[in-house]
Amino acid sequence: MSPRRRNSDRRSSGQGPRSGQAPRRAGKNSQPPANTRIPKTIEPSTPSRVGVASVRRSWGTDGSIAVSQYSQGEIRFSPGDVVYINGGRPATVVECHKAGTATVLQLDVIRNTRAADALRGTIIEIEEEDLPDAPEGAFYHHEIVGTKVRTTEGEELGVVLEIIVTGANDVYVVGEPGATESKDQILIPAIADVVLEVDVNNGVVTVNLPEGLR
Repeated sequence: MSPRRRNSDRRSSGQGPRSGQAPRRAGKNSQPPANTRIPKTIEPSTPSRVGVASVRRSWGTDGSIAVSQYSQGEIRFSPGDVVYINGGRPATVVECHKAGTATVLQLDVIRNTRAADALRGTIIEIEEEDLPDAPEGAFYHHEIVGTKVRTTEGEELGVVLEIIVTGANDVYVVGEPGATESKDQILIPAIADVVLEVDVNNGVVTVNLPEGLR
């Protein structure tokens, strides 16, 4: 989740993370230029699901996985929870605990390191109706990705194409829908002095853009 300074009413979008218009797929043998950064577009396996974590790597030898939660703070999983992995495969949480900045999950359908490693970089989803309420002053990523971004002076900067989880604070990748070149994107740290307000009802993020971010 990402912080906000002033509250607006929360509502869910009913969709998973998106990045405006998806960039055009490159040809089979083509390579993007060095200055191209294609935002990660995460489409849910069904419209009713949202991504809540990404898999970092295997953990131990029993098939457990270390994941990065999109919401910071306490563990958002409990034994018995049903999650969806690898594009929609259902799995039940057997055990979970924190390990540094990671959350470690043991799932009933993943029983060895090889199977766990195969999930590296994939998304863990849950049904949106099962999402717990966001803590006061925070929003889920899928509520923010795709919203318009404007400065306190009213300048339109584009939309939130992607949210990068750094461990310290989120970073919003902002640009026109479909922007893939670094020069057309602005990286905005989601900290209180910069992101002043997130209004998901109207789909607008207001920022105080420091010098040097463009």
